[in-house]
Amino acid sequence: MNSHIRTLSKVTAVLMLIIPVTQVHAIIKCQDKDGNWHMGDTLPPECVQEGYQELNEQGLVVDETERAPTEEEIAEQKRQEELLAEQKREEKERARQDKILLDTFSTVEDIELARDGKIAAIETTIGLAEKRNEKLQAELDKHIEKAATEERAGKQPSEVIVKDIETLRRQISTNEQFISDKRSEQEAVKAEYAENVERFKELKSIE
Repeated sequence: MNSHIRTLSKVTAVLMLIIPVTQVHAIIKCQDKDGNWHMGDTLPPECVQEGYQELNEQGLVVDETERAPTEEEIAEQKRQEELLAEQKREEKERARQDKILLDTFSTVEDIELARDGKIAAIETTIGLAEKRNEKLQAELDKHIEKAATEERAGKQPSEVIVKDIETLRRQISTNEQFISDKRSEQEAVKAEYAENVERFKELKSIE
């Protein structure tokens, strides 16, 4: 009997602790976009998009909801995420390039030899193009002289000669552009290998 009474007393004590808590209503505290504070037992319409706090009867914060982000903030967050993703891609690519550099070359001299080989190969191509242009120019000079001879004789240069002159000039112009592009390619190779040398030294901790 005493045991039964003690059990009922314990249950009653637990219920007395639970019931007041379940009866407490949270107090909402928030600040609208104009900076005005609001408090009540429901969330005011002015604060729907703003952050708010839930307070207990003692005025202590028991929960907090952050303000909903604006469209501008969402766009900025997306931009930052894209920048971070791009940075990670660049870092991954840099690591890949570093591995290739270290796997390909053992010394700075190896890099310089590879550079010189590429520059020399391009120079050979340029030399061939220049020789071709010399031949084309000589051929053009002949055709121009023929046309001039016919004009001195009071004749109009033939259509064949005129077309040949135009064709040769186009070929020479195309070749000159090709040579110019190859010169630019040589400079690009020098710049690329200069970067490779500096990066190699950095990775190998070489002064």
